[in-house]
Amino acid sequence: MQSKENHFSKLVEEARQIFFGLHQSPPPKEIQMVSVGCERCLPEYLVDRKSFPQPTNELQQSSYTTFDFVVEGKGNLLLNGQKHRLIPGCLYVYAQNVPHKISTDPNFPMLKYFLVCAHDHSFRPFGSILDQDFGLIGINSIDEITGLFELIVGNANLDSSFARPICNALTNALVLKICEDAELGDWGNSRAWTTYNRILQHLRTNYYRIKSIEQLADETNLDPAYLSRIFKRFHKEGPYKFLIRLKMSHAASLLLNSGYLVKQVAYELGYENPFHFSRSFKSIYGLSPENFVKERKNA
Repeated sequence: MQSKENHFSKLVEEARQIFFGLHQSPPPKEIQMVSVGCERCLPEYLVDRKSFPQPTNELQQSSYTTFDFVVEGKGNLLLNGQKHRLIPGCLYVYAQNVPHKISTDPNFPMLKYFLVCAHDHSFRPFGSILDQDFGLIGINSIDEITGLFELIVGNANLDSSFARPICNALTNALVLKICEDAELGDWGNSRAWTTYNRILQHLRTNYYRIKSIEQLADETNLDPAYLSRIFKRFHKEGPYKFLIRLKMSHAASLLLNSGYLVKQVAYELGYENPFHFSRSFKSIYGLSPENFVKERKNA
């Protein structure tokens, strides 16, 4: 693999990048995480590789697979001579000997996760869904896959003897989840998926002020019933439940870090009645806002 100095692109910002390397050569069919990260591409972002450098002698029995997952923005991918348009939900996979060229749309720079894993030569992590050691996979459950990437990034930063085995286990779970999603999903440039992604991005950007599905439907020019049906098809959770989850996640952060009173947090998130806010908060965290703060501060 590449050294730490040239393993990561410098044409990024807001980057969280962790390089583990290998603790030992992996046994057959056991995946080990080598590096992981999340990065926002600068407008001039460009990666153009014919292959990765060959691994050092002691790691010759390992093969390497890289996969990048786009969660925001747009881009272009040339993978072993095959052209692809990148949008949120695209996950592309390539082995170390596969030439690839990746660029971002300068008007809509990509935010993406990446992960490099090592494994035995005979094993292809995505062999159940790809007939080659490279390809593009469409992800329906964007939030679930993002959550797994975040767990890996978070645990990779821990100063613990358990960090490496936890990250390896999570990497295996991530690969399995991607394979499951790809086999069960109906992803692509379909009108339904494009509509779902538009709803999702609007929710993520405006959740703090949106009060109802009717308001969300009006702002996205959709019928409320149709909006709910499309969202559930791809997200496995209704749009209102997801809206509340976003609001309460923000609320929890404000309660713990800002010093705001409960009524101030409620107002910040568009609740005119603090009681209604507290009821919504308890539906997500199982505790009232006051007890949530007490429990966290006493932990």
